[in-house]
Amino acid sequence: MQSNKKIFVGKYKQSESKMYNIADVTCCGFDADTVFIGTKSGLLYEKDCNFVTFEAVKGTVNSLFAAKDATLWCASESTVFAIREKQIVFTHTFASEARAFAQDEKRLWILTADELFRFENGEVVRHCRVEMGNGMYMTAFGDGNVFVYNGQSLLGLHGKRPRWGGVVPALSDMPTDQITALCGDSWGHLFVGTQDGLVLYDGQSAWYTGKQIKDLPDYPVTALAIGADGARYIGTTDGLILQRGVRRSFYSKGRWLPSNHVTAVAVHPTKDEIWVGTDAGVAQITFTEMTLAEKAEHFQRFAEKYHIREDYCSYRRLSEPCNIDSGRVEISDNDGLWTGSFLAAMACKYAVTKDEHTLEVARKAMRALLKLFNITGISGFPARAYRRPGEDRFGNGDPEWHLTEDENGPLEWKGETSSDETTGHFFGLAYYYDLCADADEKKDISATVCACVDHILKNGYTLCDTDGLPTTWAHWGPHELNRVDFWRWERGCNSMELLCMLRTAYHMSGEDKYINEYRRLIKEEHYAINCMQHKMEDAHENHIDDNLGFLTAATLLRYEDDAHLRSLLLCGLTHHWQYERIERCPLFSMIFGHYADGECCDLDKAVQSLKDLPMDFINRPIVNSHRKELVWDDGPLAFGGRVQLAEPLPYDEGPATNFDGNPFFADGENGMFCNMPTIFLLPYWYGRWCGLLAED
Repeated sequence: MQSNKKIFVGKYKQSESKMYNIADVTCCGFDADTVFIGTKSGLLYEKDCNFVTFEAVKGTVNSLFAAKDATLWCASESTVFAIREKQIVFTHTFASEARAFAQDEKRLWILTADELFRFENGEVVRHCRVEMGNGMYMTAFGDGNVFVYNGQSLLGLHGKRPRWGGVVPALSDMPTDQITALCGDSWGHLFVGTQDGLVLYDGQSAWYTGKQIKDLPDYPVTALAIGADGARYIGTTDGLILQRGVRRSFYSKGRWLPSNHVTAVAVHPTKDEIWVGTDAGVAQITFTEMTLAEKAEHFQRFAEKYHIREDYCSYRRLSEPCNIDSGRVEISDNDGLWTGSFLAAMACKYAVTKDEHTLEVARKAMRALLKLFNITGISGFPARAYRRPGEDRFGNGDPEWHLTEDENGPLEWKGETSSDETTGHFFGLAYYYDLCADADEKKDISATVCACVDHILKNGYTLCDTDGLPTTWAHWGPHELNRVDFWRWERGCNSMELLCMLRTAYHMSGEDKYINEYRRLIKEEHYAINCMQHKMEDAHENHIDDNLGFLTAATLLRYEDDAHLRSLLLCGLTHHWQYERIERCPLFSMIFGHYADGECCDLDKAVQSLKDLPMDFINRPIVNSHRKELVWDDGPLAFGGRVQLAEPLPYDEGPATNFDGNPFFADGENGMFCNMPTIFLLPYWYGRWCGLLAED
């Protein structure tokens, strides 16, 4: 069992995808560093991040092949072209259609529909006829070991004089004669794509399918490539499967590919990069050496450029699908929660780096949170958000929005504030208070926190709005939590939230009234016992309280030093993490690991999740539900949810989701919003701050 000892994280491969709208892609290949795309209407090549026509090649391109000398061979109808540095250096026209190329240790082979040729000393030399004609796919290795598929059988070249040996299911263990792709390695192992999946053949008599070797996928194969590092790139009708070392990845439509139907795969000869053709366009997938620290700086820039509005951090509403440069930062119901989470991330980062820019970003977020309390005119009552004239829906008559003014003019603030907001405020402000604040800032934060707690106690353990009524979700009193069934789901989490708020107010002010009420609730209303299992098991259908529970525990356990109370609180944290453990959520593991006293917190999985998180959190229209290997769970139906995955996908394969979102969904949405980079920044910097992560 892996413990939560500090992990030193080195470089890893970060994958990204860029897609191009190219129709009718048949093949891909490289002329040195330039990628060429074959289509049914000609040949294209990449120039300055766009594709232009290679005028010399007309008609359908059947095959592109990068030879060992960096020459790109192109088969277009009955003519082959040798291309070097975007110039044609050789051409030859055959009597029948040119279909494929292969290269063994000594020579290049050219396959036409009827015949096999060698390219030697700058000339094309006929080798032999293809038995029964209709040569379709070819691979070669060693010295003259050539295999060809002719639509009916797998032909192997052998003998002193060129002779074909045919392999068919009726006379061998060959599982099918419906071959769709061929690729061999240097040891003579043939990876054979079929309509029933990938098959492995030793070139003699042994055949293996997914029944014998689980690593052989059973999707209909459409394209194959093997990298110099032994990685296998398997194109299918349902996406691209990458098998490299111990890593198995599935790249599907939305984040990675224009379509799930792959038509071509090409591996860059010198860079860690592949190009994938599909029936809806081409994807360039790159694998870049990166550290988590470099990724954190990427997301820092990303947050400041795309997700900050008046110093509030929120998700971005896009006006064009998947275009992060379009749209605007959303004025959300949870500006306080999201900004509080961002503030905590920046506070932890400052504690680690002492970077002055980080401190200024954190200071602005802190002041933005305090402003939400100051604009309502109700002592201790925070607004959810505010908007100004000209911003979306300003002045639309919604009764929860209230007109006021600040130093910059009129604005509307939103009430109906929830427990989510107070959790975010107390979480972010507490970390800033302890790790960043100067003496004056501590006074301001303490005054705001205490005013909020005073408001809650004064109004029967609720947030009370402008109409004199408690808001819908901000209820923390023992009458509801302990004695009303309607609040049973919130009993544990809301009990812990109120204890956290009282303990935080006492920590900042030292006033006995807060610690006395804290103790009374524990002794007379069993609030600490309520916290011992604050997570209500719900078949992983609802995740809002997961986020709130971990944020609250992360603050309360920092301030509570009584061993007996800590043991009760740790019961609740342990139960919650064990239940959510299957999600491999980096934030939840970092928080649990901080207090786990050396016990396992799946830190290795948390680090892998940080690596897997994509370079943006756009809710792309990802499609995974078609995948055969996925296991489904109908448990959420009992809680009003829908059928979902039994285990979440890796973070680079599933849809983008925040910590309060559902990672058990297989498919994404419409690409019209982008979640906050706090998804990465908070667990990363929290892990660095509490000593679970270190970088060389």
